[in-house]
Amino acid sequence: IGQWQKEWESERVWNEAFDDEFGRARIQGERATTMFLDECEQHVTDGKNLLESIHDVVHTHCPCCRERLKYDAILLYDLLVRVVSQVKFFEFKL
Repeated sequence: IGQWQKEWESERVWNEAFDDEFGRARIQGERATTMFLDECEQHVTDGKNLLESIHDVVHTHCPCCRERLKYDAILLYDLLVRVVSQVKFFEFKL
């Protein structure tokens, strides 16, 4: 997840950071703009794949794994919030 996340500060600045990067890409031309938008689309796809992986882990039939998940529920929740937030943000922007 750490490698997937955009290294933008808090959610409060995502819109500004996106607009800044998009603006720089547009200044560089059509190719840079297309590359930026393609990277954003890939970010959404990768995020959805991460969510599917988390789904698979949560729906495990392994008793040991299920017990472990009880203790990691808060971590799992934070992880889901981070991934879903970025996926939805980029889906909205695209």
